Amino acid sequence: MTWTSANEALDILAELVSAANRAGDLSCLNADLLGRMAAVYGLQRISLFQVHEKDGAGVSATCRVDWTLPGRPALVAGTHPPLTVDGGDPLLAEWAARRRRGEMVCGLTRDLTGYAGAFFQAYGIVNFLTVPVMVHGRWWGHFCVDSADEGRAWSAGEQRAFRCMADVLSGVVARSGTEQVVSEASRQAMLDSSIDGVVIADEAGAIIEFNRAAEVMFGYSRAGVLGRSMTETIVPAHYAGRHKEGFARHLATGENRILQRLIEVEARRSDASVFPVELTVSEIKADGRRMFAAHLRDISDRLAARRELERLAYFDGATGLPNRAGLMRLSARRAGEPAGAVVVQLRDLGVLAASLGEDWAKPMVLEMTGLLGALLPPDATLARTGESEFAIVLWQPGGAVDLAARLQRRLGTALVMPSRRRFYVRAGIGVVERGGPITDILRDADMASRGSPDGAACVFEEAIRASHQRRLELETALRDAVQQRRRELTLHYQPVVAITTGAVAGFEALARWQPPGRDSVPPGVFVPLAEASGLADSLGDWVIEAAMADCAAWRREREGAGLAPQHVSINLSATQLSAPDLAERIGEGLARHALDARLARFELTESAILSQPDLAIRTLHSLRALGCSTAIDDFGTGYSSFSYLQRLPMDVLKIDRSFVQDLARNERTRDIVHVMVELAHGLGMTVVGEGVETCETLQILGQLGCDYGQGFLLGRPMARGAAAALPERISPC
Repeated sequence: MTWTSANEALDILAELVSAANRAGDLSCLNADLLGRMAAVYGLQRISLFQVHEKDGAGVSATCRVDWTLPGRPALVAGTHPPLTVDGGDPLLAEWAARRRRGEMVCGLTRDLTGYAGAFFQAYGIVNFLTVPVMVHGRWWGHFCVDSADEGRAWSAGEQRAFRCMADVLSGVVARSGTEQVVSEASRQAMLDSSIDGVVIADEAGAIIEFNRAAEVMFGYSRAGVLGRSMTETIVPAHYAGRHKEGFARHLATGENRILQRLIEVEARRSDASVFPVELTVSEIKADGRRMFAAHLRDISDRLAARRELERLAYFDGATGLPNRAGLMRLSARRAGEPAGAVVVQLRDLGVLAASLGEDWAKPMVLEMTGLLGALLPPDATLARTGESEFAIVLWQPGGAVDLAARLQRRLGTALVMPSRRRFYVRAGIGVVERGGPITDILRDADMASRGSPDGAACVFEEAIRASHQRRLELETALRDAVQQRRRELTLHYQPVVAITTGAVAGFEALARWQPPGRDSVPPGVFVPLAEASGLADSLGDWVIEAAMADCAAWRREREGAGLAPQHVSINLSATQLSAPDLAERIGEGLARHALDARLARFELTESAILSQPDLAIRTLHSLRALGCSTAIDDFGTGYSSFSYLQRLPMDVLKIDRSFVQDLARNERTRDIVHVMVELAHGLGMTVVGEGVETCETLQILGQLGCDYGQGFLLGRPMARGAAAALPERISPC
């Protein structure tokens, strides 16, 4: 305890002495004084008990004063069950013996068992210290304090302070004679300091006490309810019969189902409104009378919060539909298993929400909710089981395939939002037309929806599960290969050849993968798999590193042979493009391999550039600042290529193979390619035609002014050694 708090403790002790002298009874323990005492000593409860000893009945205790922090249950007024009787709690008997000797008792509730443990736990007592109050050398009662800190050790100074307080109370009791009569002021102070409503009734059910908290809670005045029936005053009409029966049964037989238990029930206010309360009822026996003290706490806010948490846990906030957890709970509450399910995956929702914002995405989701709800068959449940996923569970056999067909037809037409904006939905529809546990049904329908073509329904079959499992196995193997940089990942190189001279100007680096014990996996399979599984960045980093190493080695070999160096083109994915430190890492790689930056060419597809044009332009400028050349790949497949082309800091334009392979058949295609070549040359770019497979195509490209060609006619992708051994010029025709 600091000096400041020590001074405050002395002030409180002095004030207690002064209050005791003024009051002459236990009302000196007023709520203000006890609250400040608790603040100084770090207490959560301060109580005073008086003990009674009767021959053959053991020792019992009456709570005279109780102060506790807000939100904690108040100790019940009146006499508690005997603390020591034959066959009773031996710990309480030991405590009683120690207190008769004037010894303090302290401990932790977690270490207690029996009646003491249950009593202390019920009232939230954690770390307690009790000091006997000795009057005329006899044990009159005990002064009790409690801390919420289990690790706290009561210091010698604190123990002396509490002993002094117990001595002051001993003097008060000795002077006032309260060992015989409960001080009315003390009792009233205890009731009025309680944050719980306290209603005490006699054996006839008439109210004999009604504290201030009860007045606020029920809307009655104390004077207006004294003598009235508790049942007719605060018990709701639908509970009245059971309350009367239970009360009569307890008086006659002692049987009671709520005594000394914390329960949740309903109570009635003066305006007849019903509200939820937390209730504890205790029986008090004194002077031959039986009284019943009800401690009540309004829990309307708590239940409202509980309902809100339940809504958040089991329902989708945007649509109000059950979410996946809510669907599981609903299924658990129904008799029988579901008979089928349809799962709808909205494939573009995430991208559209990111690009257009939630103000657009939420109305779209609500429109889809209405569409699905309109198609819902009887006794079916619609749920939103994911950000872009809806599920319909059918509880009657048959109908899932028919529902999916109707949904497929509806999604073939445009949806019109309240803003009159029209849009088409790309969706995958998965169907399960069988019964079974809901987890299995939803899993299989989800699996089918992910493999279905856009707008088409796919009925789940075991072959889909097998395909999905193979894909998972393949993804795991690819993840191992990428993360561990295994040799099963290699680079092949396809030559880029000058059309007019046949000179090999460089190569494009292309990743290849052959897992151990398996056939080679085509790039069209493992590259999309890497993108879908979040491996595109790691795979791309490996390609950059390996291609730079090969290019640097080639440069050294060719310089030693007196040959001109050749460039290597490296593809960058859209995800790599968004990395803020891409150019910095490439610069570090160039320095690490002592590679001339002019020999490293980086290619970005037109779709990757157009998805993030401003970011692409910044990245391309950074790469050119390093000295690297840049190329736009698959040109002609985007929808706004020409509008961005003049802004792009590009050195090379690569015409997509779909145009090149159509040159010999379509004069209009030749005109388009001619425009592309002229435009690129006008912007200072060289042009590469991709997909060259015939001599006729190569000849036409040359006539159109294309600078370089790339394709199977000029060389297939090949291992590093074969690429290094290629002749300086290739003349396939």
